[in-house]
Amino acid sequence: MIFTLCYAYATIMQWWRLRTLGSKLNGTLNDQNALLVCSGASVHDSRKHRSLENLLFRTENRIACTVVPKQKLNLSQWIAFPKNLRYFPIYIDDNKVSFSEGKIFIVVQAILDNYTKHQSEIIQVENFGELVGWKASDSFEVVVKTDMNHLTKLINQFSQSDIDINHELKLLKIETVEVEGAPTVIKYDKKYLKEQTLKYSYAPVHWNKFVTEIKDLYSKIRDITNPKIKIENGSPKCFETAAPKVIKKETKKNVEDKHTLDVKKEMKKSPEDKNTLDVAVTEHRRHKKSRESTSKGVTKTKHKTKSVEEVPKKEKEREKEHKHKRTANKLVKQSSVKDSEGETKAEIKEKVKDGAHGVMNFGQPKPPNVLVYADSIITKDNVKRVLFSILNKEKYTIYDLPTSSKQTGWDKSTVIVVVCGSVPPDLTSNLIQYFLSGGKLLCLCSDLMYSVLYTFTTAEVREHELVRFSYGSWQRVKMMHHIFCYQASPAKKQFSKDSESNHSSNGSSPLAPRTPSNVELRHNDKDYNIQVQVLGTEETWQTPSLLLAKVKSSHGRAVFSQVHLEIDPDEYENDEDKYRSLLSSNEARLEILKDILSNHLDLCCDESFGKVQFTPGFFLGRYDAKMNMMSDCESISNNQLTCDKISVVFCGHNVDPGTASNIRLPVLIHSCPSNFSTLEYYETLETEDIGRLVIYVDIVTSSQHLLCKRLRHGLVVIPRQQTNGMSRSSNAWLSPMGSAAFSLQIHIPLDSNMGRSLSMIQHLVMVAVVSAIKKQGYEELNIGIKWPNDLYADSSIKIGGILVNSIIFGNLAVVNIGCGVNLSNQNPTVCINDLIERASIETNTTLKPIPYEKYFAMVFNEIEKLYQDVQLKGTDGFLDLYYKYWLHSDADVTIRTDKDESKRAKVVGIDQFGFLSVRLDDGTLTSVQPDGNSFDMMSGLIAPKKF
Repeated sequence: MIFTLCYAYATIMQWWRLRTLGSKLNGTLNDQNALLVCSGASVHDSRKHRSLENLLFRTENRIACTVVPKQKLNLSQWIAFPKNLRYFPIYIDDNKVSFSEGKIFIVVQAILDNYTKHQSEIIQVENFGELVGWKASDSFEVVVKTDMNHLTKLINQFSQSDIDINHELKLLKIETVEVEGAPTVIKYDKKYLKEQTLKYSYAPVHWNKFVTEIKDLYSKIRDITNPKIKIENGSPKCFETAAPKVIKKETKKNVEDKHTLDVKKEMKKSPEDKNTLDVAVTEHRRHKKSRESTSKGVTKTKHKTKSVEEVPKKEKEREKEHKHKRTANKLVKQSSVKDSEGETKAEIKEKVKDGAHGVMNFGQPKPPNVLVYADSIITKDNVKRVLFSILNKEKYTIYDLPTSSKQTGWDKSTVIVVVCGSVPPDLTSNLIQYFLSGGKLLCLCSDLMYSVLYTFTTAEVREHELVRFSYGSWQRVKMMHHIFCYQASPAKKQFSKDSESNHSSNGSSPLAPRTPSNVELRHNDKDYNIQVQVLGTEETWQTPSLLLAKVKSSHGRAVFSQVHLEIDPDEYENDEDKYRSLLSSNEARLEILKDILSNHLDLCCDESFGKVQFTPGFFLGRYDAKMNMMSDCESISNNQLTCDKISVVFCGHNVDPGTASNIRLPVLIHSCPSNFSTLEYYETLETEDIGRLVIYVDIVTSSQHLLCKRLRHGLVVIPRQQTNGMSRSSNAWLSPMGSAAFSLQIHIPLDSNMGRSLSMIQHLVMVAVVSAIKKQGYEELNIGIKWPNDLYADSSIKIGGILVNSIIFGNLAVVNIGCGVNLSNQNPTVCINDLIERASIETNTTLKPIPYEKYFAMVFNEIEKLYQDVQLKGTDGFLDLYYKYWLHSDADVTIRTDKDESKRAKVVGIDQFGFLSVRLDDGTLTSVQPDGNSFDMMSGLIAPKKF
């Protein structure tokens, strides 16, 4: 009886809640505003330029409000669900929801990139409406068509507790929207069992696989452009040897083609055809040999460096463009056949376009560089550390801001500059020009603020002062203040604020920002209008702690902070009071910095603040070969390999592997990974040595770290993902999920053909990569080699690179090769499998993508074949193949000497050591090598050169 009464009471209360909530929604929603239900910290979104209108309710960390204006979605940016829901990796019921009222469209957003097990009620979104479309980027989002009755029920459940939607995806936000257009129809290739989509292993490696699958599906929308990620290159240490000789061969046909192109080029050449190729010049003379006669010495080479500007030819590219155009026009006419999901060939061809050329539009690569300037090394390290922990590691690399006047062009290859501390006058001028021209700045306790916002004329000295400040929903956050306290003169009231001056609301009901104040700035004889807005205030004196400045005439944007958001609490371990206070606010500090970077400066941040879960690796290969390596290698003692930056522990049966970390890698000898098909790999592999032994690991700092000692000829390390990939000249090597990276150790006798031309190994490996891909039926794939060691798509987008290091042991060179290629990482960059899909559409054929495991085996097969060929027959056969794939035939260049003199030259090939051979106008032959300036090389990486 008591149970019945309790149940009746609960039913009545639920009915009353639903009725009250429904009445409130009916009374407040209209055509102009939108309902937003989310966490309190997610209400404000500066990118959408909307304002809070009414607060409907607040429970724990959830808030419901109306905002204006209502967001309008173009559904062409969303993907339609498959007719057969078993083709979708997330379980969805087939039930249909009947509507009794007018139709409402909502967006439901959930966490995708990471999974933390939690106790939450699980609901199926399809029980509250009709699923219209979905997208997967940093989060998983679904557009649902529903009515007021079902919407009220959904919001009521979310208001009472945290909710997981399908597949245990944590619900973040519900928002009503307007829609236009229709979702894009794609082809779903893989069918899933119900058990696969209902019961899932949530180990990080399996969750990452699930996320990759769903993002791969979403990446089939070709009209969405994202920042491009490139893999940095590197070059080996060179040896002083005999004078170079030109070895490029020209057939009769080549000479005729060259003459024809020269005539065309002279008719059509324009100043815009110039571009820069980062190389340096060595004089055409014999070098003296210098080798340290130690048992374990490193041989180095010094060459005088000069720069080269390349004037590439355009005729071949124009011919390719016309070919693409003819192909695309032909394909558009073929619109009668539909695939299994109802998508016609013509619909597919609509995605294969780029202006008038009819080629797939990959979008303009967005530079992934974040540049940092600080007035001390400690401060710079602090800034880099916190940025690395927050920013998306698959999209951005962090470099020092170049301060030399010779290092130019960084402003065109940077997404943001982070400045901390005092800035010298000449750099101040450059940074202000960068900001006024559309660049983004984050200034942390920097005097650059006063240079831009000169109205801040008053300043107090605050030596090591701990203050409280508020920003958005973060209230009374304890942080160290800048030594100076700038504030507006004559009164701070001339600037607007995001929130009420009365903080009793605790940030839950922020007001719409008032019109920003204006500052007139004159720079380089031009006048600029800067709109200034106060984002956060210091609570004791109500002085501005965080300000947002926007340039009215450009996209320039800057956030100025007068509190030290970069300082880690550990810096104050010796001051107990400050340490305890800063530690209590540390999570808020990171959240605030993340919010500033993502919402005000448009950067993509990691949901998990960059936390990485390292896992054990696996030792693959024949048992006897593995045991022989471990017993024969002097570097391995007691089943442990101690490298400079990481220790590798080989674990046998019944051995506890212990914890994996960035400095310790347990490697299981008798187990196989679940996400790397050893069957497909070894069935494809045909080598004797290269790739027969593999250390496979899901996440590692850098695969190169594992090969710092002499181990075994042909040993390979394959990382699924790297957190700190190595590159030439201290540049970063990005290794996102889907890319195919490996490190290979080769032992080369110095008295062999390859040993006498050791620097040629980088060219050999890159040729092997291209050759291995093209041999699989992809001969028309538009990929080629940019000298010295980059892989390019469409002669303009870098998709791969190589790093080579060598150590000499007596008469043996131990060469460690790191190679990374964009294989399947469709978002955010172009990759090999993208190109294959495009070729399949253009040729109206069915070309299959290259599987991850098969790619490595194919490349290792080709490396060993080419290596053995060179050792037996010399380099002539290999060079014919190299010239077939490279991008520089007969290119005109301008050589810049150390004295800034310019000399015209023509590329004729590479010499016996892999350096670029060019012929000057006076007929003299000379050789050039990559410019040693690391930032110039980085700039080349960011802005790929067209040839």
